Amino acid sequence: MLKGLDSVNSTDCPSTAPQWFAKAHQHVTQVDLGAHYNAVLAAWIRMEKASRFEQGQDKLPAKGRPPSISVWMRAKVSPPKIGDVSAFATAWQQWWDSLQPGWRTKRSDGSWKVEDGYGGKGEEWGDLYTWGPYGVASVVAGLYMWGFAVRDDITLRAAWEAASSDVGWVLEGMAAYYERFNW
Repeated sequence: MLKGLDSVNSTDCPSTAPQWFAKAHQHVTQVDLGAHYNAVLAAWIRMEKASRFEQGQDKLPAKGRPPSISVWMRAKVSPPKIGDVSAFATAWQQWWDSLQPGWRTKRSDGSWKVEDGYGGKGEEWGDLYTWGPYGVASVVAGLYMWGFAVRDDITLRAAWEAASSDVGWVLEGMAAYYERFNW
């Protein structure tokens, strides 16, 4: 189970965070989206803190990323606007799927398996081994946009909660790696 769902983890922006993180954090915490998203936030904060908020030199692949994520992050419009929520959700999920490392496997229903342990060490996380403002911050931003759009719709929210749980699991695994090896 994700730490953010079973214990108290701060989703506040750390006082040691650089400006890029503080701005991104402020952008994706305008509305409380609940426990699933708070677990993602807590894991993202852990991961970025453990990587010393380094800006990194790599970027997550933009291919397949819903364009509205970058538009919203640059425009700083509040609240985020998504025209067709189902199309956004499908595009976001396909992009997320494309970022997964080769060692992750799917269940028969198409969802990613969440194991008891984490299979990735460092670069074994593949494209996801990208921190800083051009890393998983855009994944978190996309989840925020999607969650904001479905926050009052229980039916549409279920897929978002499943995606949030998976992202949280990945970020927890990456944070654990960084912390364990004093990255």
